[in-house]
Amino acid sequence: MKGMATLVLSGLLLAGGAVYAAPVTVQGTLVDSVCYLQHGYTTNDHGGMKDCGTMCLKSGTPGAVLTKDKTLHVIIAPSTALADYVGLPIRVTGEEHGTSILAQKVQVEKDGKWMDIKLGASM
Repeated sequence: MKGMATLVLSGLLLAGGAVYAAPVTVQGTLVDSVCYLQHGYTTNDHGGMKDCGTMCLKSGTPGAVLTKDKTLHVIIAPSTALADYVGLPIRVTGEEHGTSILAQKVQVEKDGKWMDIKLGASM
């Protein structure tokens, strides 16, 4: 019985290890996911509204990375932490799940330098 429990536990540990993916880094432009999907907007000012992307992320709309090949990666992180950077180059490192990325580290490029974005205690 003890041997069977050890075998089951070992199997669970091995299977659990398969759930976690190695971290990947995705780089592109930070966009407001809803305005991008509905209208193709990639900048912060769009639809005749200044700072529309920032307002959307501050209200809870998920941010996303739009890569050079036009792949959209939804960022799983507090959107309010990203809100001030819509339309800027961004680099996100974390676990990729389909076309979403569970952010562990987020950086924005400003004045030619990469700067960390603090995501808050929830991450």
